[in-house]
Amino acid sequence: TASVSIADTSKTLAPAYSISPSSTSINEGSTLTTSISTTNVAAGTTLYWSLSGTGITSNDFSSGALTGSGSVGSDGSLSFSHTLANDLTTEGSETLNIKLFSDSSRSTQVGSTASVSIADTSKGGTYSISPSSSTINEGERLETTISKSGVSSGTPLYWSISGSGINDSDFTNSPLTGWSEDDTFTIYHILTNDLTTEGSETLNIKLFS
Repeated sequence: TASVSIADTSKTLAPAYSISPSSTSINEGSTLTTSISTTNVAAGTTLYWSLSGTGITSNDFSSGALTGSGSVGSDGSLSFSHTLANDLTTEGSETLNIKLFSDSSRSTQVGSTASVSIADTSKGGTYSISPSSSTINEGERLETTISKSGVSSGTPLYWSISGSGINDSDFTNSPLTGWSEDDTFTIYHILTNDLTTEGSETLNIKLFS
């Protein structure tokens, strides 16, 4: 009797998936590209991805969504990109988790989660308001120098003048609101000598983003 062993050459090889972010640490305002590579996955197969993490919302991105999908190319790969928002909000560093799924309901994860640390580089903006005097008489001119640092150049800064009983009639040709994109600028206000007995008033100068 002769015996012949039949090799199971038709067996299915297990698919494999790899998630490779362009960086494991990224600054706000920068672009993150995520590359997916697969083996034993048919070209044209749709894979689904998600971005998540504590405190991570769509507001953290100026382009790119929290979820999406793509088709595996003939070389077994696909990629997608996200631009981190430079949101001028102090949040502290955050961890972004990138996950890959084989189904649109994102219940069957494939491959391992990739994590990226987002540095809070937009924090720490400082602002200075420097009036020429803390006390001023009617009829005099108040000069207020305003400056900002740690904020992207060209970012507009808005100011207002307010206070109990303060209105346009308290000033001569001087607006109550305004704005500038300069890192340092000066605003001028001439107090009207209105010959009206009002008592002392307090003028508040405020800045807004």
